[in-house]
Amino acid sequence: MKHQLPAPLVRFHVHMLREHATQLVALANALAKWKGRDTRLGEALELALVAGLSKSLADLLELAQDDKEAPHWLQLGPVNRMGGKALTPAELSR
Repeated sequence: MKHQLPAPLVRFHVHMLREHATQLVALANALAKWKGRDTRLGEALELALVAGLSKSLADLLELAQDDKEAPHWLQLGPVNRMGGKALTPAELSR
């Protein structure tokens, strides 16, 4: 059975540090306990993003590491952001 994503949701293929994935799992587990239902990692990621993005861009950039401190990001290759346009699931499946 094929499911359509609700309009406000976008699917991502995300690379992240293992320790951050572990923290997201812990957050999702705590969120599930608080809500009394299963939660997806995306729901925990959304919560973390809302918390983090409540800071100004300048404050967030102060937390950024340069490429010498975090060379793993350079190993992933070039980025294509499609001009900032969010792709819909239908466009991704073509």
